[in-house]
Amino acid sequence: DIALAVDADGLHVGQEALPVQEARRLLGKDKILGYSVATVEEALFGQQSGADYLGAGPIYPTGSKADAAPPIGIDTLKSIKESVSIPVVAIGGIGATNIKEIKGSGIDGVSVISAILGSADIKEASRRLVKMWR
Repeated sequence: DIALAVDADGLHVGQEALPVQEARRLLGKDKILGYSVATVEEALFGQQSGADYLGAGPIYPTGSKADAAPPIGIDTLKSIKESVSIPVVAIGGIGATNIKEIKGSGIDGVSVISAILGSADIKEASRRLVKMWR
């Protein structure tokens, strides 16, 4: 509702949110739609249902979300990436200690929370992660 009300450029929905097909119908084809996945089956469904990208995870245990699902790990992340033709972004427990391993999986990007917001210097933490990714 909020995305439509403010004419947002896009929306990201999870497994427990508005069904991805309904989100695509409501948003239209010109808006960006992301979909959270943890399995190859969910990834294929998301792609088929109109998602523009997938948020895969959690990859590692995370403290940012108390009700996060069990970690899927690098092997499942790679399988998800190999199964679809849309971009895949990894999320969950990603930071300076493991971002290089994540990048090595072939995915398109990462989404981080604690790695930046948990730092005393948010700008420096952001710069460091970007440098490590590049």
